Amino acid sequence: MKTFLLAVAGTVLALPVTSYAGGTTSPASVQVPAKVMSMTDAPKPGSGATKKSSIGKGKAAASTANATGDDDSFWVEEIDIDGDGDAEQTDILWDDEDKVLFLSASGDFKCQAGGTGTGDMLIAINGKGNPRQRPAGSGWYVVTLDEDECKAEDAGSYGCRFDAQGKATACGAVVVDDKNDEITIATARD
Repeated sequence: MKTFLLAVAGTVLALPVTSYAGGTTSPASVQVPAKVMSMTDAPKPGSGATKKSSIGKGKAAASTANATGDDDSFWVEEIDIDGDGDAEQTDILWDDEDKVLFLSASGDFKCQAGGTGTGDMLIAINGKGNPRQRPAGSGWYVVTLDEDECKAEDAGSYGCRFDAQGKATACGAVVVDDKNDEITIATARD
């Protein structure tokens, strides 16, 4: 049995899991379209925008509150956030302090090995001038999978970090790190 090590908020958690080990691929195949990546250049909340401090569902969710009372622009659009050619009803939140655009939807996405999976998805894209000095257009995504879905051995959250060109740089079982607008990727150890 493999153990996945997750470092969360300075604590290393050893989880006995036989899940997808990752490497540089993910069980889900999410390709963030250039149009979505370019939204960080000048996010334009829709006319019905409200204020929120979190986005997503369950293990594919993030809080953007940096302090009590901190909220950000939230709106809904029909866009193809995962590059499968189909527009999804997408929740969008622009974290103006950290300059990160979050997109969330539930529905179908492509599996790396073929076929489709169904679950919740959260994408985060770093905007220009973000205080963490991450390359604009880089970011990460998380999808939730059931056991055996997209060949995942266990139910959980999986995802990848990607560079400013949208190329995956690290993938695997993940946990969302709200404090750093990032994901922590598990590393396998036998």
